[in-house]
Amino acid sequence: MITEATSWSVFESQRQLRRCLLDRASIRYAPARDLAAHMLLRLDDLPECWLIAIQWLREELACHRVDTGFGIQHARDYFPGYSQARHKDFDVPSFGGAAVDNRDAAMQAMWLVSRPLVYADIKQDSRVSIGLRRRMAGARTKSKFGWALRNEDGAFGLICADWTEHLAPWESGLYDCFEQTVADVLSPIIVVAKGIDARKSLPGTGNAVSTTLTQSELAVARLVAKGMSYKEIARIRGRSLSTIDHQLRSIRKKIAAPSTAALVSILAQADF
Repeated sequence: MITEATSWSVFESQRQLRRCLLDRASIRYAPARDLAAHMLLRLDDLPECWLIAIQWLREELACHRVDTGFGIQHARDYFPGYSQARHKDFDVPSFGGAAVDNRDAAMQAMWLVSRPLVYADIKQDSRVSIGLRRRMAGARTKSKFGWALRNEDGAFGLICADWTEHLAPWESGLYDCFEQTVADVLSPIIVVAKGIDARKSLPGTGNAVSTTLTQSELAVARLVAKGMSYKEIARIRGRSLSTIDHQLRSIRKKIAAPSTAALVSILAQADF
């Protein structure tokens, strides 16, 4: 439920973003100005805000799938498919549904590079490991643009545009569209929408987490917020994997997190 204070915060956030992005002409790719305006109207609805963005980007790039997920560079796993848009005229499989090994060199590169990565031909690209290539082949990926979403604190998610029916056309305009839209529109708007969404789940501060969870669950939650795996948490806590799994299920239930990815996102916004 959105409180009166949260509603004011949403309005103020919309006003500030509109001033920074639209009034100051900060968006380099001119067609993306309309995208920004539409996203700002749904700033208090993170899934819808994301859906507007990725559907627009998929159509603008004429690619076959755009998917995104939240996460951090140092996490063991990355969970794609938080939001996904697929071409309606092709039988394009989903890339989500299971974790990706975030330690893979190609994944780490997407977190770290200052400009989007281009995988022009997945089958021929030596940067892609055998395991990741198999995962991409299962999703029929032939070409890919990939990059991190960033704010002043660093990267908080990834976004990928995939071509599944043919290789990506070599048009510089497509690359510029992807880079400038992600940097100028998606990153600044989504990080605010993500914060608003977290405050809706945990009103005000992380006090709701602190008062809801046991001390043992709080200790586990802090490790989850750092992106650590079950195995790493079990080792640090001196507990079995089954115990950690049970505690994480309890934590997710108590703070209404529908998935591990959502749990990490919520905890990352909580001060506890």
